[in-house]
Amino acid sequence: MNNFYTKTLILFISFFCFFSQVYAAEILQVTSSSVLLIGDNNRTYTVKLACTDINPDLEEKSVIWLKKQLPRGTKINLKPKGSLDGILLAKVIPFNSNIDITEKYINEGLATNNC
Repeated sequence: MNNFYTKTLILFISFFCFFSQVYAAEILQVTSSSVLLIGDNNRTYTVKLACTDINPDLEEKSVIWLKKQLPRGTKINLKPKGSLDGILLAKVIPFNSNIDITEKYINEGLATNNC
């Protein structure tokens, strides 16, 4: 009889997990040409784009470009690469393109790869 309750509980949890809403990380704010404020359910993170060097002369243009690429609410995947001074270094990949934002930055000529 105990086995029945265990199976029922596992089935209920599986059902709940399958039909519950999945919370993805999303952009809350672009704070500079390489730093983002990310929200994940009820937490926030400061994330620096990994492997990205931005030309200081292109800072303003880069911020404008990044805000267009990652407007507030954009759903993203993060691939952590480490941390620097308490800030997460990560690859940022928007759901709608599946292309790392650093690759797009480099293709636009606004950044160089430092990895």
